[in-house]
This record gives sequence, structure tokens and C-alpha cells, in this order.
Amino acid sequence: MTNTVALDDQRVMDLGRSAEFQLAAQSFPHFLNHVYIMEPPPGRGRIRFEKWPHLIELAAAMEDHRWIAYLKARQLGFSWLVAARAAWVMRFQPGSLSLMLSRGENESNALLSKSKFILKELPPSWQLPFGTDSRRELTYPDAQNASILALPATEDAGRGLTATLVIQDEADFHEYDAASVAAIEPSVNAGGQVIRGSTINKRKAASVFRETFVGSPANGWHRLFAGWTARPDRDEEWYARTKASIPVLDLTGLTPDLFMEQEYPHSIDEALKPARASSAFDPDALEDLKMYTRNPVITRGPVRIFQKWVPGRRYMAATDPSAGVGGDYGVTVILDQASGYVVASIMSKHLTASDLAWHSVEMLRLYQSPIWGIEDNGIGRACIDTALALDYGNLYKRTAGRSVKKTGWHTDTRSHYVLWDDLKEAFKARLITIPDADGLAQFATMITDENGWTQAQRGAHDDYPTAVAIAWQMRKHASSGMNQVVVLKSRWG
Repeated sequence: MTNTVALDDQRVMDLGRSAEFQLAAQSFPHFLNHVYIMEPPPGRGRIRFEKWPHLIELAAAMEDHRWIAYLKARQLGFSWLVAARAAWVMRFQPGSLSLMLSRGENESNALLSKSKFILKELPPSWQLPFGTDSRRELTYPDAQNASILALPATEDAGRGLTATLVIQDEADFHEYDAASVAAIEPSVNAGGQVIRGSTINKRKAASVFRETFVGSPANGWHRLFAGWTARPDRDEEWYARTKASIPVLDLTGLTPDLFMEQEYPHSIDEALKPARASSAFDPDALEDLKMYTRNPVITRGPVRIFQKWVPGRRYMAATDPSAGVGGDYGVTVILDQASGYVVASIMSKHLTASDLAWHSVEMLRLYQSPIWGIEDNGIGRACIDTALALDYGNLYKRTAGRSVKKTGWHTDTRSHYVLWDDLKEAFKARLITIPDADGLAQFATMITDENGWTQAQRGAHDDYPTAVAIAWQMRKHASSGMNQVVVLKSRWG
């Protein structure tokens, strides 16, 4: 009788183990219940994987999304989680290949060693004997025929392979990131998954990782962010202590403030904002301007009024049009000449150039039809043609050739520097105020390269800054109006 009871108990235990195995095979988040990691000295040694909320969020995203961009602070458990993902794929998906691409050979080897540790610490009945077990490759032979390959992110890393999973750790620090991405994308076309995680490299003015993150989800990537507060054991005292421990100029050439922004950002904006050296607009001025952002006093359709027309004031306006298909923004702004305050604006991804012109004319007439500079590059011609068809009589005209007047502002190599250099000086002198928070946010992503060329970071937008820059060029043409108050009251209250 005793032997029978013992046998029944063993069968129940065996069924339980089998059920756990099946659950782990079907669910990566459940697999994490059986994962152990290693904290080297002075850490705690072998411990269970700690399921912090930000890691569970990422693990769940891995179940639902093929393309994941993960912007993060340092030391949040990302590398152990993606190592566990690679281990899970290798153990439960026969014939799979997982690629680990890191900034260098040492980093890729370290990531692979984490997957190996996880696999060796699984329940004994779950383990399989390794075939190849080297610093760059780990395999299960025979029927399982699965492997993990760890490589430095060179220009050709992963080219020609068909991968089930591609992991790029600290992607923003990969020297050949653009070429690496081009090489690996064909490898996952059959349905593989790509997980790109990184802090932001503040020494780079632009990067593929930053473009990928900023452009999501429109580009097909699912993005997530985890700042330094994501770890439950961190608080303001920890942050202050960490910052105080950094030399005035650390080995990477970053100041303590910039080092903390790079390694331990609190928000997406802090992580993505360019380093002071490459920021087009004075960072202190941009920070000061945040306190002046506000909701519009009147909103009608795409028109946002922040300050109503005032008799005797001089205004100037400008437009940077777009195609209206969800890519770039179409923007029109009106500036008060004396205060530099953006009194009204339109900012939309979904207005065609003609529709933007129509709404802009309606808005501009509220301010006695001020001088209006429309950028004529590309789609801008359609905006100008619509404005002319609507009999807007105060369009900016420039001299081209032998005193020939052409309607619209034209940006070329020469005017580009004038446009942006003037606006930078105006911002530095606090001569311009942007009440629209969405518009102001675009200024924070503007950079100036070593040749003095100003543009938005890759994946970001410069439409609102461009409109403000052109409007600022209109200031010498601004004139006062006297008869608009009746229209303002009748249309807008």
C-alpha cells in the first residue's frame, strides 16, 4: 500500500513537471519563473531572475511583436532578459538560430555566457547536452539542431544567415550600426524577431537606433522605454550618490550631467535630447521656454490661437508645408514682431498643402493678413498656388536673378545658414517664445553638425522650427493692421 501511494505521488509530481515544461515552452514570461542569473561579486551570486515590472512588460512585448526598440537606462536587467529569450528559443524551437550582436567581441561573448548559464541552471530534466560550446557559439546537436551565435556588430555580421531571433545590445554604440542593420534585416524576413536595446550615445549627433525609436510605431517597430527609476531599489539619493561619484570629466569625455543623461535618463526627452555641443538651440533657453507652454485659448479644427489679435501690433507668418499623408508635419505659425511670441499656429500631419493653405488663410485673416512666407521647396508650390487662388494679397516675394520677383521663401545652401543662424541667436537672446509644447519639442531634437549644417536628428522633425525660422526672417516686412477686431469677435468670440 505504501509503495502504491508513493508511486501515485511520483506520478502527480511527474505530471506537474511535464505541465510546467509545456507552459514554459509555450510562454516566455512563464519560462522566466525557472530562470536563474548570476550576480558576480560583490553581488548576491546565483539568484532567481527578478521579475521587475519593466522587464515583464518587455517580456510580454516579445510575445506580441517582431520588431522591438528598447530605449533604456543602464543596469536594468536588459541583457539578462534578452539572454533568457535566446536561451528559450534555443531550448524550445528546434532548428532555430539566435544572433547576438554587440559592440565588440568581449561584449558579445559576455552576452552568450549569460544564455549558457541560464540553460545550465534549468531543471535537470529540461537540460540537453551541448554540441559546440565556445566563446562565440552554443549549439544543441542532433534532433534539436538549435544554436546561438554571438558576434561583434561588424558591417557584415549575420549576412547570409536566416535567424529566428536577432539581439542587438547597446545598439547606439555599434560602430557600423547602419550597415549591420542592412545586413541582418533580410535574415529575419521569414518571420524572425529583432530586439534592439540601448542607451543613447550622446557623442553621436544621429544614429539608426535613434531614428528607429523616434519613428515608431509608424515604421513598424514597437518601442518601449525604461528610465533609471524602473529599478525598485533606486531613489533620488541613489541618483545623487551616483552622479557625485563621477569625475568632473570622465574617461569618455562626458561631463557628469551629460553622463547621467546618457547612462541614467529619467525620461524619453532627456534620453533623446542632443548633447550640448551638438544641440542647435541653446539648451538652457529651451529649458526656460518649457515654463511658458500652455493650452490654446481657442481651438477650431487645426487652428490653435494662443493670443488673440491686438490692434496696432505687427505680425509675421510662415508655412512649412507637407504632403499630408502622415509623414512630416505641415506647419503655419504667426509671430508677434515685438515680443517674438507665437500667437497662433497650425501643426498637422494630415493636411494636404492646399488644405493647409486654406486653413492658414482663415487664421491669418484674424491678424489683419500679415506678411506670409511660404517655403516653396517641393510641395510648397501647391500651398502658394492655393494662397494665390484665395486672393491672399500679402505673400512674401524674393528677388531672383535680375530683379525678378518670385513668391515664397526658398531654402538653398546660402539661405539655410542665414535662416538657422539668425534663429539660434534669437533663441539664445530669449527673443522668441513658443507656447505650443508639441512645437517646442521639435526644437530639442535639432542638431548642428561639425560643418555648421542644422537639421533634425534622424527620425525626428524640423517642420515647426522651420516655420518659426522663416517667420523670423519676415520681421522686417511686418506691418500693423487696424481693422481686424470685428472679424476676430465675429468668428472666434
